[in-house]
Amino acid sequence: MSPKPVRGRQRSVIVVAGEDPNDCKVLQHLIPALYPGSCPEVKFMRKPVRLARAQATLSPRLQEIRRFAQGHADTAKLAGVVIHVDFDAVADEHYDKVRRRITEEMRATFKECCPFALALAAYEMEAWLMLFPEAFPKVKPGWKLKDAERRRDLGQIMKAKEHLVKCLGKPPYSESHAPKIMEEAVKGGHVIARPAGNNRSYRDFADEVAGWKTS
Repeated sequence: MSPKPVRGRQRSVIVVAGEDPNDCKVLQHLIPALYPGSCPEVKFMRKPVRLARAQATLSPRLQEIRRFAQGHADTAKLAGVVIHVDFDAVADEHYDKVRRRITEEMRATFKECCPFALALAAYEMEAWLMLFPEAFPKVKPGWKLKDAERRRDLGQIMKAKEHLVKCLGKPPYSESHAPKIMEEAVKGGHVIARPAGNNRSYRDFADEVAGWKTS
């Protein structure tokens, strides 16, 4: 009689949803660097989901994300859901209000399903990228952030994308560069929960992911 095959460990996935595929790809690189333990595969929902300005439509959009995420449960364990939103404002009292509102809705939607985290980026994801200045020359040799940019509160930069374009000069930065910048930051070992720079919205996200149970 042939021996019975040994069943492998069940594959697990983390699902990312957000407004822009480039931002979701950034999170595909970032999440494994912050995840406590061996990180599951990170997949993202290609259909854009916009939440920051959603009011009455917030719950249906979260339910759509949940259905997409649970669609992977037939072949893999759902290990978590991450939602990205560009806050499009600086981190202030309004940031607190929006974060609480979306988090409460996410808790109601996902609490019986899996862990969740909100990547509410103030002002935009580019302000998170600026936490890792060493990564920029790895993507384009001429790109360098000044020391003054490293020391400022990056969550207080209005129109972070436009600001980064001005800081880097030529060749001009575009959103399509963002995933590669984060990839290089991770490869260089620069991505930690508390980098030298300051952006409260990044810190909030890192704390949520670090708090996930891996058992």
